[in-house]
Amino acid sequence: MEYEFLIRPDDLTLRYQTPRAPLRLAFDRAGLSWADWRAQAMTKLADLVSIDAQPAPCDVTEVRRTTHEGVEVTALVMRVSDELSLPAYLLHPSRQAPGRGQSAVIGIHGHGQVDECLGIPGVREDYHHNFALVLAQAGHTVLLPELRGFGALDDLALHRDGESLNYWRLGHHMTYTVLTDGYQNGRTLMGDTIEDLLRWEHWLADAHNVKAFDVAGISWGGDLACTYPVFSTRVRYIFASGTLGSFTAIFARCGNAPAPCIPGVLAWLDRADVAGLNAPRPIAVHYGELDVPGPDNESASYNETVPDSFHRLRAIYEAVGAGDAVSMHVTENSGHEMDNGLLLDFLRRWAD
Repeated sequence: MEYEFLIRPDDLTLRYQTPRAPLRLAFDRAGLSWADWRAQAMTKLADLVSIDAQPAPCDVTEVRRTTHEGVEVTALVMRVSDELSLPAYLLHPSRQAPGRGQSAVIGIHGHGQVDECLGIPGVREDYHHNFALVLAQAGHTVLLPELRGFGALDDLALHRDGESLNYWRLGHHMTYTVLTDGYQNGRTLMGDTIEDLLRWEHWLADAHNVKAFDVAGISWGGDLACTYPVFSTRVRYIFASGTLGSFTAIFARCGNAPAPCIPGVLAWLDRADVAGLNAPRPIAVHYGELDVPGPDNESASYNETVPDSFHRLRAIYEAVGAGDAVSMHVTENSGHEMDNGLLLDFLRRWAD
């Protein structure tokens, strides 16, 4: 038998699409009052991402401190358990921005690592555009956690012989075992990371008397910026770049990496519903004009689902009289990248 005997793709019908789930708790389908919808949707979201909405506080140790580009930077390690500790960087400005004495920004990086947010010499500037350093230089206190699966945390089982719980390291074969092992044990990377962010928030409030938090993130960090504040009572303002388009498009259409995957989510909620749970807190969603689907773009956050997603998000905000608190911004001639000027303007506008 010759190889040509075998069935080829051209001999088949290959137009499969995963059957669409019903979005039972989408705000525009549930038929509930705002209060009832929010209570039920929050409970369902917590269940889907497998989160403890009030994770226990953890000990944090200051490892070292330096001054960089006029900003004091403190390297921190949080001990989550006997098996895991996590790093973060606290940036203190030389001069506090007006009205910022007891507030801080939680900066959330995307696929990459924290050094791409800090302006470290010799590190290639990427789509993060050193936004954490820029925020601190503008007078904001910033906490920049390194997220599970990235940078120093690219393998959470590194010190366990013969095991690996990895996610993201450029130039290496990526098997995403921190996700797959979590899924089969009823955990998600989204839920575990939200718990970490809540722990960092609690520590900063307790150790530094921070009363209010703003959140800024891009890409995976933008996904988290829309989701983690749902479970926080301290967050005031949200800036989310490169996110919000429907869950229906991000994998099959846009080719995203799997970090934002929440098993079963589309049976209940879409991204607009998740972000809408933050109402009435001001939220800005941001895109680069050129961040569209294409063969060389694995982000494609500015895809065809964005207009409807934003319309649905605004409708949720309007239901609580906060339609003016939600805004969408598109930076011309820009790809999947942070717009620092827009971020600073957003925070300045609401602080004033």
